[in-house]
Amino acid sequence: MQADAGRVTALETVPGALERLEAWFVHEWPEWYGPDGAGDAPCDLKACLQGGSRLPRCLVSLDGSGDVIGTVSLRDTSPGSDRYPGVWVTALLVPAPLRRSGIGTGLVSAAEAEALRLGFSEIYASTANAQSLFRRRDWSFHDSLRTRGTALDIFRKPLQA
Repeated sequence: MQADAGRVTALETVPGALERLEAWFVHEWPEWYGPDGAGDAPCDLKACLQGGSRLPRCLVSLDGSGDVIGTVSLRDTSPGSDRYPGVWVTALLVPAPLRRSGIGTGLVSAAEAEALRLGFSEIYASTANAQSLFRRRDWSFHDSLRTRGTALDIFRKPLQA
């Protein structure tokens, strides 16, 4: 899998990335993964290490030196998955200084390919701020919802080989 600005691979091939990703999760989503949040970043990431053909899956983008420069996960749970069961793009994260360089687009593209490889015919995402990225990848607005006081848009994309 190739990203626009990096090589995308499964997290289980880069186990040394766990600590960095855990720190990123806590920094980016402190209300969920911080000390008072209900989330558990180490547990969520370790669940992705199983590999193979089961969810959850975590993909990472690596730069030319092999350093992690972004991540995305595929899960069957996400805000909105109670309404629309299936595979969901979650935890799309590129550090702020590297955003708008194609890394996120490459990660979403790789997530689409991985979902198709896993046998899914469509994919969903809920987002508060990445609508333009999904639209550029030909995703369609599907619904909206509020969760924990945040408005989210749900996007959907049919997958084809």
